[in-house]
Amino acid sequence: MSDGVPTADLFAGALAEIQSEDERGNLGNLIALHERPTREVFEMAVTFTRDRDPVKRRLGVRVLRELGPGPSREDRPFRRQAIPRLVEMLHGEDDLEVLGWVISALGYNGAYETLHDVLRFIDHPAAGIRFMVAATLPSLVDHNDVDPMAVRALETLSRDADADIRYYALHALVAENLDLAPSAIDPALAAALLADPDEQIRALAAEYLGPGR
Repeated sequence: MSDGVPTADLFAGALAEIQSEDERGNLGNLIALHERPTREVFEMAVTFTRDRDPVKRRLGVRVLRELGPGPSREDRPFRRQAIPRLVEMLHGEDDLEVLGWVISALGYNGAYETLHDVLRFIDHPAAGIRFMVAATLPSLVDHNDVDPMAVRALETLSRDADADIRYYALHALVAENLDLAPSAIDPALAAALLADPDEQIRALAAEYLGPGR
């Protein structure tokens, strides 16, 4: 139980967790911070995002990414205060790992207004950044009014040299909330995905873009 643990101690524990080589292990302190959406946690996370140490900045962003009791943006009580800081980092962060988490955090906070800011990273030289864009774009789109630029960006990422990026971009186009009809996908792109060298991409393309769809 973390109810009685001081916030500063949770941050110290979470910092040790993300410094470990395998972040797939225990992240109990980080999760406890997510589940403590108080002004103290928010302000300390913002302070961490301003630290000279990129690991501390990464922790601050990861706290802001999921600070709240539930999965929807309405469940994140500090999202309106967090988004301006995240946008500031989006334009000024020089550590690629931190930058990737910033993009993801904007998606988790449902920051639709930052879509065009994030789109400028679709041709970033680092595959990790392009991957985060592909994974995050569906969360930055108002699904009642899909921005055509987002669709074009995902089509571009579906042609990426990296198979994981292609898969996530295709999944966003056809299997997530964008849920585009096969006829809305560029025919040349659909043909390329159906013949993709990656088995998972071929299977996903066949399910949504194959004959009879």
